[in-house]
Amino acid sequence: MREVLAARKAFDDARADAADMVARARARLGLAMIRARETGRESQATIAAKMKIGPQQVRAYEQAYREWLRDHPDSQLAA
Repeated sequence: MREVLAARKAFDDARADAADMVARARARLGLAMIRARETGRESQATIAAKMKIGPQQVRAYEQAYREWLRDHPDSQLAA
């Protein structure tokens, strides 16, 4: 049973690590979108069209970045 519990812990740890990686990548994508809009190069609609997603999804990625900043004030989003 000890081996089963150890394997389960490893599985849970890997799942948490993967979730963190996805959250960080989502935040990086949101940051890139924000930067593209702030420099005047792209609008949300243009970004959405080029990525074949809806404008609401663009807003969701941008919000993910803002939430990342709020939840990780001392962390950098290294590329």
